[in-house]
Amino acid sequence: MVEDLAKSFGGVHAVDGVSFAIPRGSLTGMIGPNGAGKSTVLGMIAGAIRPDRGSIALEGQEIAGLPSHRTARRGVVRTFQAASVFPRMTVLENLLLGVPPWHGEGIAAALLGRRRWRREEREQVLRARELLARLGISSMADTFAAQLSGGQKRLVEIGRAMMARPRLLLLDEPMAGVSRTLAPVIEALVAELREEGMTVLLIEHELALVERLCSPVVVLAQGRVLMQGEMAEARANPEVRRAYLVG
Repeated sequence: MVEDLAKSFGGVHAVDGVSFAIPRGSLTGMIGPNGAGKSTVLGMIAGAIRPDRGSIALEGQEIAGLPSHRTARRGVVRTFQAASVFPRMTVLENLLLGVPPWHGEGIAAALLGRRRWRREEREQVLRARELLARLGISSMADTFAAQLSGGQKRLVEIGRAMMARPRLLLLDEPMAGVSRTLAPVIEALVAELREEGMTVLLIEHELALVERLCSPVVVLAQGRVLMQGEMAEARANPEVRRAYLVG
């Protein structure tokens, strides 16, 4: 639940009193013209941007103002408009970076609990390989991420987020820079996440895609919420149509 969220940059109100709900287990879409404040809202939810005011409650826990690493530990994981991967690491290694801290990462645990952390490591590697198979890129497990196409990098980024088992997944324009060949693959993956009951907030410019995938939809314009409802309602709303024409 987001309530009265606000953020200004140099006197410009990028987000001005935004409130909306992300129902648990839903794939909620966020749309709006360029400059509507969508990425700023997502950045505040993810902890990358500190809000000037407002509340962000994740399953009853307040997370507004927490830094991004603490927000991630609460289960909020994001992707970026430009796919973010570690180019000098393999695809498999990129996925393993998404795993929350395990017992072997502490000094005492590493020294005293070798069997445990080694077992956990094997389990996570197996899970990552299974996920690569689901993504259709098993053959690239040992490929350096720098060698991937834009769409393949996007798959790796989403896969890394899935490794974290997020309570809330934030997808920032997942189709940006993706070829026509891989776009249906990514759309199918996002649809699967919805069917599996993962809570997702999706920012996307392609309205037809939002209509196919998302319910509900939040419409932003000039840093404010115009409406929250179904995409069909948004298309019929005069304020929404006006905002897109002006924006």
